[in-house]
Amino acid sequence: MPRIFLKRNTVLIQRQEAPFADANAEGVATPSSNIAADGGANRAAGAPATATRGEIIARIERLPSNGMHVRARLLIGLATFFDGFDVIAIAATLPLLISMWSLTPAQVGFLIAAPSVGQLIGALLFPYLAERFGRLHSIGWSAGIIGLMSIACGFAPSFEIFALLRIVQGLGLGGELPVAATYINEVTRAHGRGRFVLLYEVVFPIGLLISNGVGAWLVPKFGWTVMYFIGGAPVILFFILRRAIPESPRWLAEKGRLEEADRALQAFEARAKGPLAPLGDVSAYDAMTHKHPRRGVKDLLGKAYIGRTLAVWMLWATCGFIQYGLSTWLPTIYKTVYHAPLQLALNLAAGASVLGVVGSLVCAMIVDKVGRKPVINVSFVLCALSLALAGVFHAESVYVVAGLCALSLGFLASGFITAYVYTPELYPTSIRAMGCGFGGAWLKLAAIFAPTLVANTIGTGNLSSAFYALALVPFLAALTIHFLGIETKGKVLEQLEA
Repeated sequence: MPRIFLKRNTVLIQRQEAPFADANAEGVATPSSNIAADGGANRAAGAPATATRGEIIARIERLPSNGMHVRARLLIGLATFFDGFDVIAIAATLPLLISMWSLTPAQVGFLIAAPSVGQLIGALLFPYLAERFGRLHSIGWSAGIIGLMSIACGFAPSFEIFALLRIVQGLGLGGELPVAATYINEVTRAHGRGRFVLLYEVVFPIGLLISNGVGAWLVPKFGWTVMYFIGGAPVILFFILRRAIPESPRWLAEKGRLEEADRALQAFEARAKGPLAPLGDVSAYDAMTHKHPRRGVKDLLGKAYIGRTLAVWMLWATCGFIQYGLSTWLPTIYKTVYHAPLQLALNLAAGASVLGVVGSLVCAMIVDKVGRKPVINVSFVLCALSLALAGVFHAESVYVVAGLCALSLGFLASGFITAYVYTPELYPTSIRAMGCGFGGAWLKLAAIFAPTLVANTIGTGNLSSAFYALALVPFLAALTIHFLGIETKGKVLEQLEA
């Protein structure tokens, strides 16, 4: 892409300021610079012809959200949307699949948990590919698998084939979310990063909501296959993603591919609505890149990162345990235990997704003000309280239980969505995708065992024990994150390295 040069503004503030001397309106430290109307390609006086890694970071940090950021958020959000869509697609179609294939409770538990086997592998495989070949390669490959296997599920002739296809699809489902969160964090500056990332990530609970709504409307009319044909849409990304948006400049710079990082960043700068301030002195950013040694995967459990990693693993495991152990079973619980008609069961489950979207939007609005840890911890404590109350009142009407379950999932959604901005912030670029991937792997491990736990309690009719067990998990997670996690709001990613 050619360099974009805008006409230089003749008005300059004639003073030299040190990086990080100023603070923005929210009190967040930001690199100060001379204010000018220079284009994205302008560099500080005396800077080398080839961009340095510190300069790449400085240019990201001065770049406000623009059309290219929005395009990236929409396209990558498509894959994330259908990741959420798939979570509920199985819940919406499960009652019909049970009847059609005469499934036992054990088979139902396996059908829900089986994709998690593929997702567990994908959560480690695709972040590895992202570290080696790039973020967009990995996202495109995972999206192609998600879409293709979803379409294939619609043609599955038997329980066994359907389960196998879901396992393969799980490879893509497990790998897409961690890498997508990594990419969106890396192309976003520190100021307002929480809000920007979470407004992208809100497409996941929106996917849950729309999946519930579409399932409640289409499945009774057109059968279960329609959900999986709709779920094939992400295959489009396999063909267009790398042509539509640039690779992560942070990742390219970390790999030493500085000219490519420069070109990728110019694609973002070219879409800026107004002239950009000149960089000024970028030495503070260059110093950041040399302050700590380059980290490898083994450092995830090393002295510098062990506390963060344990907090991340508990965070993601909790989200998987509740999301897959509860939401995928809700329509079946309402129909089987409370004898609600299929349409009512689906509508009640859809109500839970509405609160999930509301909780996620509220979280996106406040996370840059109150911080990541308070949002996660308060959300998890309230989720635990809601589930405990569902256990206390499990013998009441289906509406009481459904209301409490909806509240718990709404609070969970607030903590869950924050994980997608919080986790990438905790790790350096060289292991950011793998750090997110291991977190996602714990989510999938929890997802494997949680449905079986709920299946066993449904078989005995003892729902209270299931709700109490589910409630304990977010409570323990809140304690772990409080004591082991760090606060990350308003800081440049490289500032957070240890």
